[in-house]
Amino acid sequence: MRSIFYFLPMFATVAMIGCGFVPEKVSPSDPRVIPLIQAAASFDRATYGFTPIPTNGDIRLESRPRPNYDAMLHFYGDTSRTIAFRKTPSGFKWIEEQEIFTGPNLYTNVDGVFYEEICLTFGMESSAGYSTKKLHVDYWGDDSRLTSNRLNLTLAQARPIIEEWKQKHQKP
Repeated sequence: MRSIFYFLPMFATVAMIGCGFVPEKVSPSDPRVIPLIQAAASFDRATYGFTPIPTNGDIRLESRPRPNYDAMLHFYGDTSRTIAFRKTPSGFKWIEEQEIFTGPNLYTNVDGVFYEEICLTFGMESSAGYSTKKLHVDYWGDDSRLTSNRLNLTLAQARPIIEEWKQKHQKP
């Protein structure tokens, strides 16, 4: 009887991964990913400060539909990005994207010590609670150039800092 309880967490984890609850590691050439990347191409990411979709690195797929989206891609590399999709009769449509740029400096809050971040979020539908059709630019850190309005920055305020971070070539 004891051995059943020993293996129960492992079986639960395997079941959740197999059911799409946990994002699955995939390649950009995965047939499930290709239509999502094609749908994501409809978003004019450069206009809103987003970088091009990476073609390598760690890519994860959430394939189990949730109330706010039907599929989601996660990209981890120079930035962290999530892209939400809605299923349509002809495939998928892009509905929301979030990209996080990590800076070189550390800051401390009640949860611990973290690298500073600028987060861009834009969507036609909301999967993460943000208002739609509006670029949201948030900053987490101690840079005095950004702290006075950290949760309501403009792209014009954030873009030079993001470029400065790229020039420093420091990765956490």
